[in-house]
Amino acid sequence: MENVLVVGLWHQGVVAAACLADWGYKVTGLDSNLENIVRLNEGNSPIFEPGLDNLLQQGIRSNKLEFYSEYNSNINNTDIVLIAHDTPVDENDVSDLSSVFKSVEDLVPHLQDRIVIHVTAQLPVGTCDQIARLIRHRRPNLKFHLAYSPENLRLGQAIDLYRTPMLPVIGSDDYETFKILERLYSKANVEWQFCTIETAEMVKHALNAFLALSITFANELGNLCDKIGVDGHRLSKLLRLEPRIGAKAMLTPGLGFSGGTLARDVQTLRTIGERVSIDTGLLDALWSKNQIQNKLVPLRLKDYYKGSIEGRKICVLGLTYKADTSTLRRSAAIEIIDDLVSHGAIVVASDPMADREELKLYRQFEFFETASDAWSGADVLLLITPWSNYKKLNFTEIQKNMKGNLVFDTANIWQEADITESGLEYMNIGGGKLFGKVS
Repeated sequence: MENVLVVGLWHQGVVAAACLADWGYKVTGLDSNLENIVRLNEGNSPIFEPGLDNLLQQGIRSNKLEFYSEYNSNINNTDIVLIAHDTPVDENDVSDLSSVFKSVEDLVPHLQDRIVIHVTAQLPVGTCDQIARLIRHRRPNLKFHLAYSPENLRLGQAIDLYRTPMLPVIGSDDYETFKILERLYSKANVEWQFCTIETAEMVKHALNAFLALSITFANELGNLCDKIGVDGHRLSKLLRLEPRIGAKAMLTPGLGFSGGTLARDVQTLRTIGERVSIDTGLLDALWSKNQIQNKLVPLRLKDYYKGSIEGRKICVLGLTYKADTSTLRRSAAIEIIDDLVSHGAIVVASDPMADREELKLYRQFEFFETASDAWSGADVLLLITPWSNYKKLNFTEIQKNMKGNLVFDTANIWQEADITESGLEYMNIGGGKLFGKVS
């Protein structure tokens, strides 16, 4: 029975530790954040993910799961190490690898011969080679196996996707390592694919850049549709009928991508292109177009209000990076709120799961625990993060409590008829309808 050490306990690492313990392995989690370690040993995840606390508590009760903030004898008996950091990005969406390299530095003295190190942190291609050289420099005689897998994390669906990954790739320079990890993940009902480490590193860059391209293409189509009166959302459904595009293609017009994940890989590929003197004009244009897309929100509202939103009270529903997570880091909502405030708008907001401690960092809007308190007296109801509990709202009651009558649905979760029947006006992105202006 393998003993597994998971290094780096945020979204990716905590989910991995909980799922591996659920599969019957003896799992130890390691992270320097003592406050998080205390919470995790109580069965409470530091981040919100549906079902994760229950899975943690089951693992702790079964003695399959424990968490530490420093190395000890239990950790020294590890067979497989997972480097599972959620790699942060800076304000330019460039990966910050310092936490990964620091973990490897700290890990090296405790490694036993023939240890398998499986890196799942999202890293620029070539990073695993740097990790291998670092280990060999520190311990020239250590025999170890190194592998890399592109992470399959999707916030709000992380447990299901860990158990049945949609990108089941293990990159290693030897087939023996692949077979060891294939056995470790044998309870995942997928066929694991073997490739080189560099190919596995490149897979995630390519996937996320393709998704970013799809989103940007859909948004550009949507912007055109709005100008010429075409329903871009109906168009996207029709395009998905074509097998070469597919039913799950990301072709719905809306906001630009945010959160750092797609942006990180687009930036990584652009950086690689610059390093090897390959023109990346397509990615450069994609990047530029996405930077502009979220600025449509204040522009549409300024157009609606005859050129100015100064003094208008705008209620934002949904602040997190996406639904079913608690983080506001790199959220489109925060970016849009900053833009609205810069144009003189007064912003109030509500979100059912936004991290309350993280909210304290943001002073540019007033936060309400209850959505109905937020939209009371508002000129505009602006939906950004499409939480499921926002899908069925009583718009007749909302109309009575708002000062204005505009509903701006950037996530396209509401039916226009439901809005207009209540006496409100409906606006979205790409629906083929631009509005008249009000005083």
